[in-house]
Amino acid sequence: MAEISTVVSSIDELAPYRLSDDLLLELVSVTATVEQDPEHAAAGPARVEVFEPLNLIKHQPPGGYPIENRQVRLTCAKSAGVRVGDYIRFRTVP
Repeated sequence: MAEISTVVSSIDELAPYRLSDDLLLELVSVTATVEQDPEHAAAGPARVEVFEPLNLIKHQPPGGYPIENRQVRLTCAKSAGVRVGDYIRFRTVP
């Protein structure tokens, strides 16, 4: 299982999205480009899950996110406080 360190390179605002009947969150779309990948796990299509920072772990879907061409696209609550330049750490999902 490879650990992949990333840095957030862009954030796009999305329209508010209803996640449940009683919760309405504004989401941001985050593109994170792989910075370090010692096992070259990001070279081909794979799935990854966040393990740092903790505030993003609870927002990820079951099975993690697809990674392709050394990029991961994910959405998270705007309240998670993600900013350009933040580091996110993933691990590959078997």
